[in-house]
Amino acid sequence: MILFLYIHTKKIDIGIVIVDYERMKRDFEEVLIEWKQQKQRKPLLVQGARQVGKTYTLEKFGREYYSNYVTLDFAKNSDLNRMFEPNLDPKRILQDIELYFGMDIQIENTLIIFDEIQLCPNALTSLKYFYQDFPEIHICASGSLLGVGLSVANFPVGKVQREFLYPMSFFEFLNGIGETRLLHTLQAVEQKTEISGIVHQKASELLNEYLIVGGLPEVVAVYAENRNKLIIAYSLVRKLQNELILSYMDDISKHAGKLKAVRIAALFGNIPDQLAKENKVSRKFTFKGVLPKNSNYSNLEGPIEWLSHAGLIHRVPICNRAQLPLSAYTKANAFVLYLFDVGILGAMLKLDPVVLRDFSFGQFKGFLAENFVLQEFMTTDCKPIYSWRENTAEIEFLISIGSEIIPVEVKAGVNTKAKSLRVFKEKYNPASSLLLSGKIKKQTKDGNLRLPLYLASLFPLLSK
Repeated sequence: MILFLYIHTKKIDIGIVIVDYERMKRDFEEVLIEWKQQKQRKPLLVQGARQVGKTYTLEKFGREYYSNYVTLDFAKNSDLNRMFEPNLDPKRILQDIELYFGMDIQIENTLIIFDEIQLCPNALTSLKYFYQDFPEIHICASGSLLGVGLSVANFPVGKVQREFLYPMSFFEFLNGIGETRLLHTLQAVEQKTEISGIVHQKASELLNEYLIVGGLPEVVAVYAENRNKLIIAYSLVRKLQNELILSYMDDISKHAGKLKAVRIAALFGNIPDQLAKENKVSRKFTFKGVLPKNSNYSNLEGPIEWLSHAGLIHRVPICNRAQLPLSAYTKANAFVLYLFDVGILGAMLKLDPVVLRDFSFGQFKGFLAENFVLQEFMTTDCKPIYSWRENTAEIEFLISIGSEIIPVEVKAGVNTKAKSLRVFKEKYNPASSLLLSGKIKKQTKDGNLRLPLYLASLFPLLSK
């Protein structure tokens, strides 16, 4: 039996599995540092899907930037809820925390973490009073199912700073597996910088690895420490991903109610199949066949919202015109659904990691490239993200920056003939456009940017 043990502070070896979480540095730490330095600081609420690394990132932040920290884990210890039952007076709550944990809370040098705060609605509400009565206190909260099953009354609207943590980006993945030389080379790419063939080959190979592993920190850590034995590493990765998929299904069963859970689980399982379908007439998500009997938008709207709030899927509305505001040219039932992590997508489709790695990227499916690009964009300021379809022309993503609408076409291989992009340009004459592909060529001409897929997250910088 192979045992996986989640541990924050040290390296461990259990059988053939070595897990070193200290290498999983996140760019999100910059958000935390900026929050800490604010003079007018609200409690920080970190949302994201389960296992994206919220707890680890917050506790690492507490260790490195504070004299001490304390974590109230409401999933692990339901007794902690009693601290918030008499009243929501921050002073009394702080005294109870000191008494329970046997520690002194230093206002400026202690980080207080409310973990899985959705399991204690009173703790969530208390953030309002911490902001009003103790604005100098450093409180972070995290939740994987915030917005799922919580009443509006519990949410401290306007009294918290909300941030989202997503799976590790491709650049974070490179750092996590020790490929720092390549990481620094790619980060230094500028508009006029040429990419060498050696760099492109290495980056493309590692992008293939990312498509297998994805960006969940625990999976990346297992892969990083067993990468010298690839067959074993891939086996461990898929085993862990399959266990996580089961845990997501368990979450659905626990928190959605019996009848609704059946629909949510059916939808979650259907999304990968729809993404992978060959020769689709349209990329639009279709409702037929998702449920055994009557399957339409009205009885899937709730499950879609549930999965979106849980952070497990991304909903990309389809525009039928490329004019601002883009939201005005969408329909409620016209959208594309993607998974939150490309590694989980491959695992749900039972794609063989060895086959994925051995195929050149251009030989495999475009849906993996699309899901990857969306993940990269989610870690940037390129939000909200739309898609576009008019007649038979389709563009994977539309991004609006200021008054500008930028079309983004994604090509999995080196064939960069972009018919739909040409149609879009002829009709709307955009000032800028982006073509992402497996090609090494990187160029900027009259605002039209071409980039290799692995540089997708640099688009906001390179487009300026």
